Amino acid sequence: MVNYAQPVKFQSFDVAEERNIHHNMSSFNESVGLGYLKTNAIEFVNYNKRQMSRIYPKGGRVDSSNYMPQIFWNAGCQMVSLNFQTPDLAMQLNQGKFEYNGSCGYLLKPDFMRRSDRMFDPFSETPVDGVIAATCSVQVFSGQFLSDKKIGTYVEVDMYGLPTDTIRKEFRTRMVILPDLAVLRIAVYDDNNKLIGQRILPLDGLQAGYRHISLRNEGNKPLSLPTIFCQIILKTYVPDGFGAIVDALSDPKKFLTIAEKRADQMKALGIDTNDIADVPSGSSKNDKKGKGKGDTVKASVTPQASSDMGQTSNAAQNNTAETKKDSTYLKLIKKQQKELNTLKKKHSKDQNVMQKAHCSQVDKLVSLHDKEKTTLEKLLEKAIKKRGENNCQELKKETEDKIQTLVTDHKVKIKDITAQHTKEWSELISSHSSEEQEMKDSHVTQQCEHLKKLLAGVQEQQTMQLKLIHERKEMRANQAKVSMENSKAISQDKTIKNKAERERRVRELNSSNTKKFLDERKRLAMKHQKEMEQLEKNQREQLEKLEKFNEQAKDMQQMAKLEEEMDRRPATVV
Repeated sequence: MVNYAQPVKFQSFDVAEERNIHHNMSSFNESVGLGYLKTNAIEFVNYNKRQMSRIYPKGGRVDSSNYMPQIFWNAGCQMVSLNFQTPDLAMQLNQGKFEYNGSCGYLLKPDFMRRSDRMFDPFSETPVDGVIAATCSVQVFSGQFLSDKKIGTYVEVDMYGLPTDTIRKEFRTRMVILPDLAVLRIAVYDDNNKLIGQRILPLDGLQAGYRHISLRNEGNKPLSLPTIFCQIILKTYVPDGFGAIVDALSDPKKFLTIAEKRADQMKALGIDTNDIADVPSGSSKNDKKGKGKGDTVKASVTPQASSDMGQTSNAAQNNTAETKKDSTYLKLIKKQQKELNTLKKKHSKDQNVMQKAHCSQVDKLVSLHDKEKTTLEKLLEKAIKKRGENNCQELKKETEDKIQTLVTDHKVKIKDITAQHTKEWSELISSHSSEEQEMKDSHVTQQCEHLKKLLAGVQEQQTMQLKLIHERKEMRANQAKVSMENSKAISQDKTIKNKAERERRVRELNSSNTKKFLDERKRLAMKHQKEMEQLEKNQREQLEKLEKFNEQAKDMQQMAKLEEEMDRRPATVV
């Protein structure tokens, strides 16, 4: 740095911008740096885009304490000096942050802190343009080999980054505006608030899943055995009210309107979209019913049958109030939810049993080690009391070698049993997840079959109603009444003088009525046949829609299963 950077006295940000000499470097003590951050935060960030700045502790820190370096990292300061002789929180953050990138001591700043065309405020409380915010959740299950004494312990999980991202002593999932600058700190303390171990992990280097995290001491030196077992959940942050938009972006076809779907179908038939004229949308009752719920099937039957067919179409799509109010379907959903909850409780119980068994095995192993070590030390003490310390030098050395061998073997056994426990736990979690997915697959199949039965029942009812309408009892009565009235009119006609003329007129009338009645019946029969064919066509369309819906439900369940299998990673030691 001495060869490439020229130290200059800092005058102002305007002067530095006017000169624009990239190899000029200025130094600030922490108080002056904080003052500039308070009044000219954005200018300080732009200054660090062009040239380097150096921050050092103020002279009043006679106790060699440290300031928090994170606030200056947020502003893009390249060299943030600390008192290395003090292993406090600030020093731990520094060593943990620069442990990554191969511990070379250099980290590349994020893109928006290097480009001159981007503006960044280190005190921003809203997501930065071009940077996707995230949510982070950490659940600590247990700790291993934290102390060789029987003492109480507790864990603190903190996050450091932008001021709005900094979380201390809070127990909830929070949005992380800038994951690139955030670091996670996991610290374990005993009952006397003494630090047992800690670990600093950059957020952008975390992997979601179940993890064994090995701890470091105050000086960030690795501890051989102490670990924390926890679950880390990382997700993209979605603001409230925008969930539907994100779903639409992930699956645009699912959220197309009816008109857009029909336009796509016309395009599939070879019709150019330019040939389709823009016309006012219809305002029929069926269109209003179907608006926002998908295309419903029409049937030229009685109003009651049309209502039933609309309900059946909605049942096929499984998104209307009628389907949700169906008692048998609700009972099935409740039953399935109860079965799933019972299975999850069983899995939780199995996990607790395995955790207790693992802890018991480890406790036995540690107890056996302590007992053997204590036995060797007592034998040595007895020998020293009996023969004197000068006559037991060789025995003392031999005992120390045995204890060293015992400790080495104990560490190997501990690592082996930890690996075995990790494997068993991962296999248990995997088997539990597989059982839950199999039950969900079975539930989806049961729901599909139940919807088929509901649709079959409604269609059978529609067919019966149409057949009742087609019954010709009323028509036959009307025809018989017309025939009798005509015969009565002829018999009462006084213009007919003889019996032969009256019988001839009756025969002619009967012949005419018979032909007219047959034509009417044929016309009605053809009309009824068309109505039945239309009903069967509508029912086939309903069945096809239901089959398509069932296939989509099964595909979604299969995709969820595949995603869970891809996300499922075995618990590993970090």
